[in-house]
Amino acid sequence: MAEPTFRLAEALVRLDPALYVRLQDGNALTEYLADFDGIDSLAESLPSSPLDFLEDVLEEDFHGHWLRFHESGIIRYELLNICAACEITLKEFGWPEADDSRLLRYAVITAIDDYLLEGGGDGL
Repeated sequence: MAEPTFRLAEALVRLDPALYVRLQDGNALTEYLADFDGIDSLAESLPSSPLDFLEDVLEEDFHGHWLRFHESGIIRYELLNICAACEITLKEFGWPEADDSRLLRYAVITAIDDYLLEGGGDGL
């Protein structure tokens, strides 16, 4: 799983994209998040998101695709598409309660593979 500061940054971008952009422009995001006392406990209290889970699976099991998406700057776009492609699978296997289930992981790997074979990220 991602480190606490990264998880908080991802949560921040979803909650307030304008603030996230301002902090990135000033390279102050790390300092902004570091000012919070108990950042580890705050990050642990954040529920894991499907995007985090799917990015972990993509990075670990489809590293070449993840790397190309990341380097070309379309990782967020592709993750949103993958999230849509995996929505039914996540519901059927009981996300987020079953986020540590091997069966869920295998089903998600299959769904991501189907998405990639159908042309997802084909322009790379």
